[in-house]
Parts: sequence; C-alpha cells; structure tokens
Amino acid sequence: MVTTYCQINQMDGCLLEWLRQQPLGEPIGVVHSIFDKVINFIAVDGSMLFSLAKNEVSQSPGMMRTLENNIFSKMGASLIPTKSIYLVDKNLLQIGNWQWEFSNANIWNRGLRLQHYQTKLLTTSSLLRLNQFILENGATGGMFSAWKSVTYPHWKLPDDQEKNIYFPLFKNGLEQLKQEIKANKLHKFYLKFAGLGIGLTPSGDDFLTGLLATWQYFDASLYKKVEKCNTDWLQQLKRRTTTISYFMLKQCLEGQVNEALLDVLDNLDGNPIPYLRRILAIGSTSGTDMLTGVSFAYQQLIDYKEEK
Repeated sequence: MVTTYCQINQMDGCLLEWLRQQPLGEPIGVVHSIFDKVINFIAVDGSMLFSLAKNEVSQSPGMMRTLENNIFSKMGASLIPTKSIYLVDKNLLQIGNWQWEFSNANIWNRGLRLQHYQTKLLTTSSLLRLNQFILENGATGGMFSAWKSVTYPHWKLPDDQEKNIYFPLFKNGLEQLKQEIKANKLHKFYLKFAGLGIGLTPSGDDFLTGLLATWQYFDASLYKKVEKCNTDWLQQLKRRTTTISYFMLKQCLEGQVNEALLDVLDNLDGNPIPYLRRILAIGSTSGTDMLTGVSFAYQQLIDYKEEK
C-alpha cells in the first residue's frame, strides 16, 4: 500500500526529548486507545503514555498535534490497539501506512514549576469569581454536587443527586481532607479520590489533578508536605485507576498538566473567563472536576495562610 506523509504541527518538548533517545527502525510503542480526536500510544516498556491529536484538542503532556484532520480520521479508522509505532528517522514516525514528520513542529514547553508562575497572589476575589463560574457553567455530574455541598453548607442537595452513589463518597472525602490539612496528615488523602468515578479519567482523579496542580503552581507548603509521598502514591495509583488516568496524575506530580489548566491558573488573578470556558470542553465532566480541584485547593491555601 502507498505510504501517506503527514505533518505534526506541535509537539510537547518532553516527548521530543524522549523520542531523541529511542532507537531507529524498532517499535517504540503500541496503540493503546483510539478516539475521534486523540490516539493514545503506550511505550514498549510501559513507562510512558503519549498521543497524537487533532489541533482542536488542548495541548497536553506527551502530546503531538496535527492540522490534518481528514488524514488523522482515516488513520484512526484503520488502526487497532497493539498496532506498533516506529521512529523511522530522526524526525519521522510511522504508524501503519502513515508517516508523521515533525521537523518543523512548534515545541510546547510549559510546566507548573516555572518561577514566574509562583509570583501570583492569593485573593478571595479570584476564588469567588472561580466559584461563581463553576456554579453557573459547570457540569453537574462528577464532583460538582459534593464540591458545592462542602463549599456552600446550606445548599440543599437535589433529590436526583441523592441517588448518585459517588456523592457521599466524594463529600466525605472532601470533609476528611479539610480535617487532614488542619491535622497535617496528608500522606494518604489521595486514596479517598483515586479511581473514584466513571470514564477514562474518573472524576476523583480529575479533582486530584486540579488540586495538586494548584498547590504546585503556587509553590505551596501544602504541596511540599505531600511531594515526598509521590513514589508511594504512584505505585498504588497503578492498581486503583485507569491507565490514562494514572499517567495524567503521574505527569501532574512531575509538574506537567494540560494547557487549559495551566491557562486557568495563570489567569485567576486577571480575566480567567475565556480559559475557564475552554477547560469545560475537556470530557463530559473532567474540566469541571479539575476546576473543583482548583477551587478546593485555592480555598485551603487561603485558609492555611490565614491560620499561620
């Protein structure tokens, strides 16, 4: 069959560094999962999840993006999980009969630990604006009801939400986390949320991503208290959640999250609304779940600062 040549227009810098270390002409990974806008690959040794996506998808760690939507869709329709991906030249990947060239790709290098992010101030007005946006626009599944119930204790839970089996688990988790922050016992709080919920990235994991990203972004002492537990967390996360969610949390603990979440954090003290709207496009409830994590983490940073 004829080989089709395609262009990658943007690539995560960490992924590029990883590719530079891979052997030419040998499989570097296999297809893990195929969706309309994203194809995920897992490294041969299982150490990394990376992806190829349409340009409309928010840039994420380990992601390549293309403007060639029609070619992407045709390739996706023909692939099956376990299909190998090869690095056939320094700047050329091959998947089946498609070769993807990335020598002219824009390189994306953003992270949570760049110094200029950490100069932002914590303000109650920023938190109130964020919370109001979630209340008015957030998806009401996932973490929403538990977050609202804990954030606004006088709010009455709708009858249909009382039947949601995850609601009491999420609410209890949030209330216990508040107590554990006060008691300075944060080494196992992730167990209340990891893998909890449905979907490729369960709501509890999306919440954790938003929360941990916020604490890292503000270089908070709360994050430094949990950072030493990262190795133990990752070992347990593998057994508690999906592969995609595990790597999302692994990347977060390494200081890498999707661009939509970074943009929200970088604009909380300015005009965050365009970025808040953009993050809602992630999954059915994932964007909202991440924002509840940001909100909860931000509130705890304000409370923690006031108590000191």
